[in-house]
Amino acid sequence: MNNDPAELSARIGRVMGEVLVREPLGADEDFFKSGGDSLRAVEMLQRLARLDGWADRLGTPETQARLLEEVFEVATPRALAAAAYASAS
Repeated sequence: MNNDPAELSARIGRVMGEVLVREPLGADEDFFKSGGDSLRAVEMLQRLARLDGWADRLGTPETQARLLEEVFEVATPRALAAAAYASAS
């Protein structure tokens, strides 16, 4: 996983945009207010797991469940990037 939080947030924003079939989300744009729902949140995490460097970190069901909970609490690319870094430590 890239060690640059801004780059990670941008990558997450791009994936969120792909799932929502729109332009990438900005770092502080809310996934659900932008049209996301629970099924799209799961799809988004599955797509993130396929990105280089993410498979090992998001491959476990426990990690995916924690990050899915995080998406529902603070659904922005920046917050999810922070959660991903926290779960990696």
